[in-house]
Parts: sequence; structure tokens; C-alpha cells
Amino acid sequence: MATATERGQHLGRSGMDIREVAKFTAGVALLAILSDAVIGHALAWENDPYWTYWVTKTFLIATVFGLGTAWFGVGARKGAAITAVHTVVLTVYYWSLSPIGLPSHASWLDLEHTWVSGVPIHFGVIYLGYLTALWAWRRRERVAMLTLDSAQPTTRVRGIEALIVGLLAVVVMGALEALAIGEFQGVTWYVVRLLIVVSFLLAWQALAGRDVRAALGGTVVLTAILTAYSHFLGPVGLPDLPIRVFERAAPGATAHWLTFRQEALIAMPITFLAALGAFLVLSRTEPDRAGPSSRGAISFAIGAIVVAAVGALIAPKVTPTSSNATVSASGSAQTENGQYFRGSLQPGSGTLALTAIDRNPRVTPLPPHDTLLVTASIDYADGHRYDISVTKPMVDDPLGRFGTWWGVGMDVWHHGRSGIGSPLIPPTHSEVAVFGLATVTRDGTLVAAGAPMHAMTMDDEKVELDVGDPSTPLPGLPDGHLRTIWPVARITTHHPNASLYLLGIVILMALFALAGAGLRAEPSARRER
Repeated sequence: MATATERGQHLGRSGMDIREVAKFTAGVALLAILSDAVIGHALAWENDPYWTYWVTKTFLIATVFGLGTAWFGVGARKGAAITAVHTVVLTVYYWSLSPIGLPSHASWLDLEHTWVSGVPIHFGVIYLGYLTALWAWRRRERVAMLTLDSAQPTTRVRGIEALIVGLLAVVVMGALEALAIGEFQGVTWYVVRLLIVVSFLLAWQALAGRDVRAALGGTVVLTAILTAYSHFLGPVGLPDLPIRVFERAAPGATAHWLTFRQEALIAMPITFLAALGAFLVLSRTEPDRAGPSSRGAISFAIGAIVVAAVGALIAPKVTPTSSNATVSASGSAQTENGQYFRGSLQPGSGTLALTAIDRNPRVTPLPPHDTLLVTASIDYADGHRYDISVTKPMVDDPLGRFGTWWGVGMDVWHHGRSGIGSPLIPPTHSEVAVFGLATVTRDGTLVAAGAPMHAMTMDDEKVELDVGDPSTPLPGLPDGHLRTIWPVARITTHHPNASLYLLGIVILMALFALAGAGLRAEPSARRER
């Protein structure tokens, strides 16, 4: 038998053995990255850093919180301190050491998404994940005691309950969402969500129990899982009907992504209500039906009302076309004569009209694609008039050399050593920058179709239009390309950043209130220092 001293040395200052540290750390890492995916990236920023970001960041969370927990133990204050350390390490890593979007569309995070909004949002979402894991950790004694209760349903019964309740929840959820968004999501949508819901209902009973408090926590986590899946992994429209059964030929697959409004303001509330109903049905079989405290119930109700009110407030501002830009220029311009990006600039003139809509923030070629309309007429230094028309965005660089923001980029840095665009151009910040496929005529005669086109604004209100590729000169164009710079442009941009941040922050605050109420209600809280 080990002595108390030997056991204390084994446990260390944290009071936890290495197995407990590993379990708690795994819970923190998974819940924190889930919180970051839904609140930080799907709601507040509405972007997709790609799968390498999620894998790397999950291991980073596990490393920092694993060491912090092993050295100092668990607790709300200790978790806040460890989260602060993690936030600094994360920000430095993505500012100085690694781009996001690898390996598909590598790009560096800008100042706003790292040090300005990134620090407070990343701290908030990661700390929320920690508090949720801490709440579940404190409940483990209650769950262990209930498993010994003879009145509890058998494992077989629990499995049947999870299957039936999960099936009903998915059907209700899917039917209501289909009616609300006005389209059938596809059979695959229902199958995948059934797998997620049933497995989660089974797992959550073991982690947190089946009472009302567990139901509220499970509702939040399951809603986050389903929302994250929809935003990053789950387009709708799979497969086209009829479903392939015996045919060898592949069926159609006209998959596409939902808009932010459909996903965040319509589907997510319906998912939340369906998940809440499922968990409350399961909680009715719990012998210990202790509901949430009055303070917890009030926090839950107030949070739901405030979130709903904010959602209604921002709904008109987050349409599919709300992130847009227009650029126009006319009159004297400079046209390039000679090698692409290295030639001399000669006098010219022309007009430019550009309309761009940033419609899809995900790393994906699936629709909806960005909207891009460009018309330009240029009197070039060679004496010919060139007319350029662009109606299709360049979703990917054909040779995979750099990212294109899937057509339209707003408030972006590129060129230089950014890996986007050409290193022959100095680093450039643009309010709007676009890549598209152009049709070009010279004096009314078609000379190029599907030619790569890039247009960008610059800090000094200039605007540049480039047609062609440095590695592939286009016959019919002077020196194989067109490059025109207007000294003055009229630029108008709009992006609902404030609305997205408002929704994300309000949801974060509501969940903090719910987590705080849940932690105060757990008896283990009184034993922690």
C-alpha cells in the first residue's frame, strides 16, 4: 500500500494523476476548438482557416492546457491564466510562424484577425471551452453515483432511447429547417446528422448525466457540433434524386453551401430547439430530476431572449450580397510596355467599372461562388483599343501557385512574399482585390477568352487592372499582357463586420453566463481552491 506521502508525490501539486490530467486535457482541447470553430470562425469572422489550422490548434491547446493542468491543477481562475498564456502563444504562432489555409490556399492572417479582434475572441472562445470541460469534470462524481442506482435504465434501454429520440430529433430538425430555408437538404444530410446525434446522446449520458442541467449543457454542445459540421463539412444537396441503388453509373451531386443567414439565423436556432427537446425527453427518465437553480434558469432565459433579439436585429444586414465593393475609374491612365511587371509605363486612357460580391468564405470550389462583374475599355500605348469583360471569378489559380480568395478578397494583403499574386509587385494592401476570367477584344475583334485577370485597389486610391499571366503570354495582346493603372478611383466597400461581431460576442456572453451558473450549482466547486 502506498503511503499518503507517496500518493501525494505521485499526484503532484495539481492533485491529479497523469490519467486524470490526460482526460481533462482532451476534454478541454475538443470543447475549446469546437467553441472556436462555431463562435469565432463560423459566426464572428465567418471564415474557414482549413483543416490544418484545426489540427494544429487542437494540439496546441492540448499542450498548453495539459502542462498547465499538470503543474497547477483545475479551477476557473487557473483556467483563465492558462488561457491567457495559450492566447499569446497562438497569436504569435499565426502572426510569425505559419499561414492558414495550408495546403490548399496558404495566406497569412492580418493584424485585425490576430492582435486586434483575434486576441479577445480567441481568449473568450477557448476559455468557454475550458469552463465547459470544468463543469463536465465536476459532474463526474454525480454520474458515477447514478450508474450504481438500480432505478437507472439498462444499457440496452439507453441505446434504444438514444436511437428513437435521436431519430425523432433529426426528422423534426430537418423538416423545420427545410421549410424555413425553402429547400430539401438531401438524404445525406439526414443520415449524417442521425449518426452525430445518436452517438452524442449516448456519450453525453456517460459524461454529464441525464438530468435537466446535463440536458442544457448537452443542448449547447450538440448545437455547436452540428453547426460546425454544417459550416465546414456539410454542404446540402447530396445526392441528387433518385438515389443510386443498383446502377453502376454515379448519381448527380449538385451540392452547395448555405448562406450565413440560413446557417446562423435560421438553421442554428431550429437545431438548438430540436436538441433541447431531445435532451429534455431523456432527462424525464432521470431519477434525480433536480432542475437548474432559479438563477441558472433566469440566465438561460435571458440569454436566449437576448440572442434571439440580436439575431433579428442583424438579419437585414447579413444578406448573401452584403459583403460587396464597387470600383470605378476613368480618364488618363498608365499602360505597361515591355515585360510583365517590369516594363515601362506609358500614357494611355480608359474606363473601368468593377462590382464584386464576396459570397463564400470557405476553402472550397463548391457554390455559391463570388460574384464578379468587370468592364473596361482601354486606349493602349500601342494605338489599339482593348475591351475587357469579366463575369466569372477565378476560383483557383489553374497552376495552383497561389490562392485567389475564390474570386473576391476584401481588406487583404497580397503580392510581395505573401504567396498570393506575384512577387514582382511590392506587398499591397487592397480594400478589394479580385481574380477572374476575362474576354478581351482588340478594336472589336476577339483576341482572348478565359484569360486570367487581376484587379486591385491600392492605399493611395489607385486601381490596377492586369490581364494575362507572366508565365504564359497571350497572343494578340501587346507583349502578351495588359497592365493598366488609373491614378484615381472611386471605391466603395461594405462588409457586415460589426453585425457578425455583435452576434458572436452576444452568444459568447450568454454561454459564459450559462457556464457560470452551471459551475456554481455543482457541489465540487466548494472543494476547489
